[in-house]
Amino acid sequence: MVNNYLPSVGGVEFHVAALAKQLAGLGVRVTVFCLDNDTPSQLESNPRIVRLTCTPAVGGVLAWPWPGTSRQIRRILKEAPVTAISTHTRFFPMSLIGARLARRLGVPCIHTEHGSAAVKGVSPLVGLASKLIDRTVGRLVLRGASRVLCISEGARDFVRNLAGVDGEVFHNAIDTGAFTAGGTGRQNRVVYVGRIVPGKGWELALATAEQLAGDYPQMELHIVGDGTDRTTLAARAAASPLADRVIIHGQQPPARIAELLRGSVFLNPTTLSEGFQTTLLEAVAAGAAVVSTPVGAARYLLAEGADIRLVEAKDPDAWVDNVRAALDSPAEPPAAALVDSFDWKSRAAEYLAVVDSLRPGT
Repeated sequence: MVNNYLPSVGGVEFHVAALAKQLAGLGVRVTVFCLDNDTPSQLESNPRIVRLTCTPAVGGVLAWPWPGTSRQIRRILKEAPVTAISTHTRFFPMSLIGARLARRLGVPCIHTEHGSAAVKGVSPLVGLASKLIDRTVGRLVLRGASRVLCISEGARDFVRNLAGVDGEVFHNAIDTGAFTAGGTGRQNRVVYVGRIVPGKGWELALATAEQLAGDYPQMELHIVGDGTDRTTLAARAAASPLADRVIIHGQQPPARIAELLRGSVFLNPTTLSEGFQTTLLEAVAAGAAVVSTPVGAARYLLAEGADIRLVEAKDPDAWVDNVRAALDSPAEPPAAALVDSFDWKSRAAEYLAVVDSLRPGT
């Protein structure tokens, strides 16, 4: 039960799609309910995708289901018994519908929390509204869940502080095979992968590359992603002294992202309230050196032995120094066991074990 699903793209969307696919591969019948006015449902597949009509989305992210959506979902679910309901991120309306529907059906609700703090990078009015939603809808969802999974230690702390609920860490995952295949030879390439929106730090990535351009005449900056700042980025890049070496790719499939990351220096200058970023997992699996703000996933991966340098976003000189060091020194290859721990196959089996533990008689 999610607000947004593919073809919408983002961390939560990719997480839910990968989890649904892997659970289906384990023999589970999966139905995804989401809000989407434009994309047809896929009713014959597994996972089955049921797209429901909704209001226009605020910021392209937050839409509301129309009245009667819960009844519509209940009618669809009468076709077969329901084992459990899965919800994702506390403030989405579909998470609240999922929690309430689980109570009515007498089945467990497993909630996965992807946020580690209140929403950042928004206007004061939106920030105030988001806090009110957290303290009302968010608490109802978290307290109403049978089990709360948190994709990082920071998310677990946030859940405890917001709702007094003790969650358990359930780290994000990736298809590791897509990123470990192929060589990881050293490349004179700096890569940013993420949304092109305020707070994600694309400006710092560009400014850092500009400072290093003279010392590394073959260096290129590759920017992968899309968002509300895409036009501003294009204008800034066109006026940059690095203009002929800035490549703006837009959204790319995993195979192309993996190709760009191999042997590169990956920049993660975000200042937003991140969960457990899959882009960091992808970069480490692909053999990239990573320079990142000290978000939870970066701290975790550094403690596990990954080649990561942590730098505060407010220190641009330190960013230049650390990216220079990463360009000069090939990345240390990650331990195979660490990369294996990222894979969705093992994570989906862990999720299914949680579902089984909540079934009657287990």
